[in-house]
Amino acid sequence: MLWIAGAAAILTSIFISPPQMMDINWKTLASLLSMMIIIQIYDYLDFLKYYAAYMTHKAKTTRQMMFMLASLSFFGAMFLTNDVAILTLVPLFYQLSKHIKVNPIFPVIIIAMAANLGSIFTPFGNTHNLFLLTHFNLGIKQFFVMSTPITIVTFLAIFLLTRFFPKDPIELTELPAVELNIPSLTLTVAVTIVIFLGIFSVIPMWGSLIAALLLVIFINPRILGSVDYSIVLIFMCFFIAVGNINREPAIVNNLHQFLQTRTSTYLTSIITSQFISNVPTTILVSKFSKYTHAIFLGTNIGGLGTVVASLANLLAFKQYRFFFKKTPGKYLIAFSIINFVMLLIIGTIGFFLIDFGL
Repeated sequence: MLWIAGAAAILTSIFISPPQMMDINWKTLASLLSMMIIIQIYDYLDFLKYYAAYMTHKAKTTRQMMFMLASLSFFGAMFLTNDVAILTLVPLFYQLSKHIKVNPIFPVIIIAMAANLGSIFTPFGNTHNLFLLTHFNLGIKQFFVMSTPITIVTFLAIFLLTRFFPKDPIELTELPAVELNIPSLTLTVAVTIVIFLGIFSVIPMWGSLIAALLLVIFINPRILGSVDYSIVLIFMCFFIAVGNINREPAIVNNLHQFLQTRTSTYLTSIITSQFISNVPTTILVSKFSKYTHAIFLGTNIGGLGTVVASLANLLAFKQYRFFFKKTPGKYLIAFSIINFVMLLIIGTIGFFLIDFGL
């Protein structure tokens, strides 16, 4: 994705228009960097891993265990991003799979889908949610009015999917215990609130970034080496590319034809996400449409479908291949069938929700 973003920035700068600094949304980049730092701190403190180990130990059947994993992925992704939820829970499921008789394909797909859908609820969950927040200057109430209804729908969908697992009894005794560093975690929660206030423009975003940097230096400066800076670079490159495109009248006129109504914006966001992923789609469509709710729902729901619709999908596929080392073709077939069915169902519900948004 970084190679594609970089190529788009360079090619549009050469053939369409020279780049301008005003094209870059610096508040979005500061928000992203702050979020990436705080997420890595939570990961370092084993926050999600602790609750995953605790809850899965309580499971008595395969169905209960999968519902717990799916719920952890769904709610964990809200605050720690869908990527972290997948990176934490797929390896955990690999350990659990040694004690249960279940084909790993369906559980990994459910974990990935739950992470994608749960991350819709907060600005922290998806990086493009942060962009929408800053690009359209949304307030707290505006954002959660958009995200709450679809989150309720998607959680019900995940719950129903876990009903397909059998009630086979299980007994887990060999998983290692995880301990929490309560003082560091308490401080991290406090700084998370500061970052949250910065994202919603209650306080300056640069103050939140400084708070995140001071916290990571205090806890362990080496955490900075684990931060995914490529996400920030990807956004910067796409800002430049879209800014360049915006200065070419012929391209702008053609794009506007696809984004004149809520419905066309919603459908364009979903369809485009299937080919270039929902992050660049959000940046591109937001530049040419005023229908915030349609873009929000279209790009978030558009994370379902193809394996490239969301970077989290690709990450889950990579994790499956790394741990289970078998039948990647069967995984992709099952993934595509389940995701497109869910895209059709949830996408239809989203179609009726866009009329009640911004």
